[in-house]
Amino acid sequence: MSKILISGCGMSWSRQERPTWVKVLRICGMDIDDRAGPAISNQLILNNMIQAVLENDYSQAVCQLTSTGKLDVELMSDGRRQLMNNDSIRNFTHGKYWPSSLSQEHDSKKMYYEYLHSPTLEQQDIVFKWMLLQKLCTEKKVQLHTILGYSIDWMPDVPAQIINTDHNWNIWDDYTNGDYWKLHDHSLGDKNTVPNKHYMISLAKRINENFLHADIKDKLERFDA
Repeated sequence: MSKILISGCGMSWSRQERPTWVKVLRICGMDIDDRAGPAISNQLILNNMIQAVLENDYSQAVCQLTSTGKLDVELMSDGRRQLMNNDSIRNFTHGKYWPSSLSQEHDSKKMYYEYLHSPTLEQQDIVFKWMLLQKLCTEKKVQLHTILGYSIDWMPDVPAQIINTDHNWNIWDDYTNGDYWKLHDHSLGDKNTVPNKHYMISLAKRINENFLHADIKDKLERFDA
């Protein structure tokens, strides 16, 4: 079974306590290079995938895009680390970055969104980086699949339809509007934005059936036993 590249936010990241669809597929024996990360932005998701495709060989790749507006902060000073440590939810690192996500607990983040954030430029960056990723995958004969973690409210000047995905479906809405939502762990409040294991098992089945087509149906069915 050839290696599969995956990147996305915490909905996909397998190196956490909560099970994700990526972890389910790994348990089933799939060889996966997981470049996802907790709360990371589309910029880092796409950068990680582009670098991985440049440096390695894969048969397939799954790009799970996340919500827009997230900000990954490179931890270049003690001041930035202090901001991270004082955040009530996003007080962790991923590599050399603070995935501050959409947090506005600090004046610096509030001022960023009020005075500096440019939604159209951010979304154009997503589309054009995805185009580069698709080009690299085509050149290296990697089959690229793209799914949305959250709904994206695309700006009018952004050619979002270039991204080959089902723009009418995303993981979070599918989860919160379905039967598995009643089993969601609300004990941590806003800290837990990862769907529960029951949904993740069904999502792993969906992704394998629609995209990956690995011969693991029997192994996936064992999760329901």
